[in-house]
Amino acid sequence: MPVIEIILRTLLPALYAGLVFYFGRTFFRPLDVARRLKYALPAAYAVIAVHALYIGAYTATEHHELLATIYELMSLIAFTLFAVYVFAELRLSKETSGTGFFVAAVAFLLQLASSLTVGSERVTEIKPLLKDPIFNLHVTTSVFGYAAFILAAIYGGLYLLLYRALRRNEYGALFEQIPSLSRLERFGTRATAVGFVFLTLAIALGGVLLTHFPPASNPIGSITGAMPASWSMLSSYSMLLDPKILMTLLVWLVFGITLLVRQFWHVEGRRLVLFWMSGFALTVISMTIVNMIGTNFHSFL
Repeated sequence: MPVIEIILRTLLPALYAGLVFYFGRTFFRPLDVARRLKYALPAAYAVIAVHALYIGAYTATEHHELLATIYELMSLIAFTLFAVYVFAELRLSKETSGTGFFVAAVAFLLQLASSLTVGSERVTEIKPLLKDPIFNLHVTTSVFGYAAFILAAIYGGLYLLLYRALRRNEYGALFEQIPSLSRLERFGTRATAVGFVFLTLAIALGGVLLTHFPPASNPIGSITGAMPASWSMLSSYSMLLDPKILMTLLVWLVFGITLLVRQFWHVEGRRLVLFWMSGFALTVISMTIVNMIGTNFHSFL
């Protein structure tokens, strides 16, 4: 199994590089698109399958999922980002666009960095929480959710750029290869829906995790190395007031409202995009500022 894991780890950057080249041919040379993209979806499925096999082999070899170090997490983010892209755009449209090139490029850089560095920080001691299936599902669904929101932000950013260019009658080579406004909105809505579902699951699993591991069992301290002194005094209700949890719930609420206003109030176009872009801004705040200065027991995520 270690040999298989090493082979797959070495192979994955090359596969993602192949996708970047494959999608880039269409992005930079938009001739005979149908023929060039004939194998886009099968190629994407093949890379996802190999990456999933690598995750399984790595988990079996190291006895924990790709969650213990930032180098491991980069590979998981690459996998989730590309998988969400395939679901949100490529699987349904069966054709790639400029977004495919950009997403494949980001996934390639993340996986390359992970493949080159993951062996430099081996986890010598497997913490108890890393073996818990509920915790692993909680973090994995969180990563899937935030990867989907990143993809929605890519679509939203391209939408706003294209919208501005059309309003000013400014056109360039870049805009010839990205989807239309309606397609960007549709793809972004799909990514938002996927992210909302996964974040809902992550929140539910987080609640189960709190009951599964009561404060006295000290699971979080086993990862961070030190338990906050105030942990033992926290009740279930006070835990919910943790800034990280509050921000996560706020992000969940904003993206949920985005889907509701589109479905029931038929808000579309630029206003809808601004809804989910505000949710992404809150996501960035949650993952950076709140993590650094404003969270208590939840700082290990």
